[in-house]
Amino acid sequence: MDLPFKFSGGFELPTKSIGSILSVQGIIQTFATLIVFPWVSGKLGCLATFRIAVLSYPLLYLLMPYLTVLPATLRMPALYFMLVWKVTAQAFAFPPLQILLANSAPSKRVLGTLNGTAASSASLCRALGPTLSGFIQSAGLSIGAIGLPWWTSSAVAIVGAVLSLLLRPQQSRSSRLLASDSEASQLTLAAGSDIENVAAKIQPADIEEDFEPLPPRKH
Repeated sequence: MDLPFKFSGGFELPTKSIGSILSVQGIIQTFATLIVFPWVSGKLGCLATFRIAVLSYPLLYLLMPYLTVLPATLRMPALYFMLVWKVTAQAFAFPPLQILLANSAPSKRVLGTLNGTAASSASLCRALGPTLSGFIQSAGLSIGAIGLPWWTSSAVAIVGAVLSLLLRPQQSRSSRLLASDSEASQLTLAAGSDIENVAAKIQPADIEEDFEPLPPRKH
């Protein structure tokens, strides 16, 4: 072992323990998605919630491999802490991402194309991710650095965190429609008010001066 980068090892957990951890992950994710995320998003907004999650990912991936070098009594508590962190960040990242993506659409006509492209890109990353991470893990094991795939993910997450800081809040389509209707109503009221003001200034004498009486009809 040659810290901070060259070390190896693992938890060597039995299948039953792994199943229990996955079950706890599902419970935490359900709670975070249905209870915690709506409350935080309502307080901070979708973009701020998304940034909190994305900015935390680099540190999460950076620290994850070091769980293997902790004392045996601290490994499982630290693992569950990291699990709660990861699942909460995931619950904070994906719903706002879908909302921000929908709000960025200029029209409902392109929503299908936009969502389809996003889903296809995500599927491509899920297909290539395990293959690439497997190659990186093999390379890390060959040099005694088991954390190499995690640190590579941390570098990718840093790029995503920087890009998240460049995002700007977009008004939802429903809000844009309401704003357009409000502006149209204000213009209509203003035009009606101008017409009433002009009509109020016109006196009957002005009308009589503008129109000459017709000559009498000859029978």
